[in-house]
Amino acid sequence: MPDGEVQVCPGDLVALRQCDHLDADRPVRLRVEEVWPSPEWLSWVTLHGREISEDPQRHGTVVAVRAYRDALCRPGIVTRSAANNQGEPGASP
Repeated sequence: MPDGEVQVCPGDLVALRQCDHLDADRPVRLRVEEVWPSPEWLSWVTLHGREISEDPQRHGTVVAVRAYRDALCRPGIVTRSAANNQGEPGASP
């Protein structure tokens, strides 16, 4: 896989700062349900999922964000789900 390629899968937890996604008005954390790849010339990918929030009004709501590719490649932004971690070095079965 080329360096810098976005590797986000359904089930992953994504924690984005306000500056990490397009047209953002606040930071957002979501459990990814769908990843819609964008053409290479775009700087973002669309993620659909359910928001994880301490605000009961927002927790569990369906959200779509256009996350910048470079943000998704930074350490700590994407947390792999256990199902997506299998087969990686150091992953538990």
